[in-house]
Amino acid sequence: MIRRRREAINARERWLAGPQAAFARALDSPAARAALFPRAPRMIELLQLDTARTYLDVSLGGGGFAELLASAAGSPATPVVMDVSASDDAVDLVGWPERLPFRDASFDAITVLHVLRALDDDAVHGLAEELSRILAPGGAGLLVEFAPVRSGLLNDLHRRVVSGGCAEVDLRGWGRMAALLTECGFEAIDLVELGPFALPPIPRVCVLVRRNP
Repeated sequence: MIRRRREAINARERWLAGPQAAFARALDSPAARAALFPRAPRMIELLQLDTARTYLDVSLGGGGFAELLASAAGSPATPVVMDVSASDDAVDLVGWPERLPFRDASFDAITVLHVLRALDDDAVHGLAEELSRILAPGGAGLLVEFAPVRSGLLNDLHRRVVSGGCAEVDLRGWGRMAALLTECGFEAIDLVELGPFALPPIPRVCVLVRRNP
C-alpha cells in the first residue's frame, strides 16, 4: 500500500510541476470540473444533498466542485475534502482510500468523482468497504468514473486522454464496478444515468451506493 500511495503522489506531483502544469491546474479548477459534470441537479437529487448534514468528497485534484455542488444544493453541510494523492487546491486532508480517517456512520453524502481509474482493484474494493463503514444510516454515495468501450484502440486513446496525474489508468465498466462493490455492506448498488458528458466525450459509469435508514 505504501508503494502504491507513493507512486500516486509522485505521479500527481509530476503532473502539477511539468511543462503542462498550467493546463493541469486549469483542469482542477471548479469551472472545469463543473463542465465535466453538467447534471449537478441530478447529482443533488440522487445524494439528497439538499438535506444532508455531512458531506465528504474523495478527490483527485481538489474539492472545488464539491463546494459548488453543496452551494447549488443549499446544503447545510460544508464539504470535507480528502485528496488521495496531492493537490494544488485547498483540501482538508490527504489520505489513502483504503484507510479513511473518519468515524463509523460519519457522512450522509459522499462523492468519489474521477478517482477510481487511478486505483487498482484492491484499493477500489478497500475504498468501498470504507465508504460503507462511514456512510450514515440512510446515506448515499455517488461514484463516477470513465468507462471502457468495445474498441481496444479507443480504450487506449481514452486512457492517454485521462492519464494526467495518474500512475496507472484502469477503465472499468458496470460489471467490474459492481463486483468490486459487492459484499462491502451496502444495502443497494445501482447503476445511474448522469450523461451525456461533453468534456471529454468518453462514457462514464455512474454508481449510487446506499445504506438503509
